[in-house]
Amino acid sequence: MGKRMAIGVTAGALVLALGYETLDVFDVVPGPLTRDSAAREAVPEPGKTAVGPSVAPPAAPASPAALPALAGPQPDPAKVKAKIAAALKDPDLSTKVAIDVRDGMTGAVLAEQSQNDATTPASTTKLLTAWAVANTMDLDKPLTTKVVSGASPDAVTLVAGGDTALNPGKGDPNAVSGHAGLADLAAQVAGALKRAGRTSVTVDVDTSYAPGPLTAARWDPGVVAAGYTARIAQLGLSTERATDPATPTPTDPVGSTQQTFVKALAAQGITAKKGASKAAPKDAQELGRVESAPLVDVLGDALQASDNAMIESLARQAAFGKGIGGSTAEVTKFVENTLKQGGFNLAGVKLADTSGLSDGTTIPPRVLADVLLSGTTGKNKPYAETVSRLGVGGLNGTLHNRFEAKTNSSAAGLVRAKTGSLLGVASLAGTVVTKDNRLLVFAVISNGPQASPYVTRDAIDNIVADLASCGCN
Repeated sequence: MGKRMAIGVTAGALVLALGYETLDVFDVVPGPLTRDSAAREAVPEPGKTAVGPSVAPPAAPASPAALPALAGPQPDPAKVKAKIAAALKDPDLSTKVAIDVRDGMTGAVLAEQSQNDATTPASTTKLLTAWAVANTMDLDKPLTTKVVSGASPDAVTLVAGGDTALNPGKGDPNAVSGHAGLADLAAQVAGALKRAGRTSVTVDVDTSYAPGPLTAARWDPGVVAAGYTARIAQLGLSTERATDPATPTPTDPVGSTQQTFVKALAAQGITAKKGASKAAPKDAQELGRVESAPLVDVLGDALQASDNAMIESLARQAAFGKGIGGSTAEVTKFVENTLKQGGFNLAGVKLADTSGLSDGTTIPPRVLADVLLSGTTGKNKPYAETVSRLGVGGLNGTLHNRFEAKTNSSAAGLVRAKTGSLLGVASLAGTVVTKDNRLLVFAVISNGPQASPYVTRDAIDNIVADLASCGCN
């Protein structure tokens, strides 16, 4: 997964926005998914989805000719509305439900309810942030972590470069999280030091790249302390991301990474100790470097895992590249301005952070649908590639345990979307392939008291499953 997943193009960006898993569903390529699978029993209510290991996709088909058209007849809005009418009245949904369903090729509105209302979106906020990142940073480039000579002969400087998922050991070239490894970096640096006749060193750290606070301004300190999110940094370990069940993460992710690198040097025969935080000398000599997977895959991993700290870090990096500071106010304004410059109508949008974890964010479903359509219609290639990395229902990311109930399992593998969940909030926004092989874009947000967050999520999944089963031409 370290290499970009170029699949080829047939129906514009449709294939790019769907990927191998959907081809598997249609039995075009080998794999476990199929439209004909019998409905599975609902699993016991799971806890918060873990970050888990990255899922490496199988190889893409050899040629575009092997791909299905995925451009069936255009749906009839009246039939689409009728198809989902019963699911929209499910009592397991909250009192406030807003929805926007569009044709993924033309953008035509197929169904809507309160689509312009300013609703609380939770982590579907990340879709807007991802658009700003994808259209500001170079998706082809990796994030680089390097070590250079220090300010004194007995020092080296570990330079943060935005990779917050470094493997403490050797890097895994087939993964995104843990793609670059500190053991590999230490081996390079140790070799350079030994060639210079040095066997002991102090490791300073340079955090001048995209600096900012460790948390967003309105993050609940209790949520952070419990480990439901890591702190925001430009240097961190793959083993110290937020997990399920929530486990407290380091209060100083940079310091923890710095100390881990000290230990990695010791394993290479270099006596090392943790030094200070200071900028690397301008004339410093590079002693070693490691690189993440391409940014498009890192961004996709942040979306699939719904990693609050990682998406905030990437947004901060994108803002930094434009000369903008790293405060929450500055970065959220950067995201909003970037979207406005992209031509989006942001009426009803208010960002309290760029991850959706804070109280106070509002986004109408219309805006989520508009942003997604920029990828599926082929109008925005960087975002089309980003959409192709969203989690797949019943397979991976925060959707790995969704679409498992009898009422919605038929849509497993047909949905690629971003989840959202807060107290009194459940949301889902992404793409779905219909029975007629038509790509639809949808955004569903449910706000209000819930008997159980899991039954509300199932109720939303039922709406999307009805769209998938729609022969609504």
